[in-house]
Amino acid sequence: MRPALDPQTEQYLNAFKTLHQEEQQLVIRTLAQLAAVEDPCSSDADNFAEALSGRHFNRQERVQIELETLARHFLHRRQLLKESLTAPQVAHLLGTTRQTPHDRVDSQTLLAIRDNGKLRFPAWQFDPTGPDGVMDGFPQVMKALEMSDYAKLNWFTRPNPYLNNLTPAQALKQGQRERVVQEATAAGASQWS
Repeated sequence: MRPALDPQTEQYLNAFKTLHQEEQQLVIRTLAQLAAVEDPCSSDADNFAEALSGRHFNRQERVQIELETLARHFLHRRQLLKESLTAPQVAHLLGTTRQTPHDRVDSQTLLAIRDNGKLRFPAWQFDPTGPDGVMDGFPQVMKALEMSDYAKLNWFTRPNPYLNNLTPAQALKQGQRERVVQEATAAGASQWS
């Protein structure tokens, strides 16, 4: 029989069990890294956190904060991919071969995120009246964004003050192609400055 756990630990354990295998491995690696730090105040990140907050975090607090951060990250990721399509669904939608969605990801004309070993395509990028079945200007924006695919997904779905607080995806759908391309170019360039 398993010993009783406190409610917070029980909640984390239940959340952990809902994660995909890749996500569980990430959590385990992160916890192993935290456990490997002998002096909890030895890293630059810890010193920075202490300078910002004005307090020292012990090992248990650091682990709890890291778990909460990971849980928020996974929840956000799942939310972003909630309305997404598989590669076979995209091929059917576009009337192409099963390989075409993969090729279009490689050529940056479609956005996909690897999730549990499979590509997931956010549904908002598709437009039956757009060129090649996507929103007008989407491929140009994709190529202007010099960042990871996950960062691109976040960028497309986050309200942008320079686009009147529309998300870039919404602005593209409203025909603001040039403005979105300019913002993408600026965002991609800022990743390297």
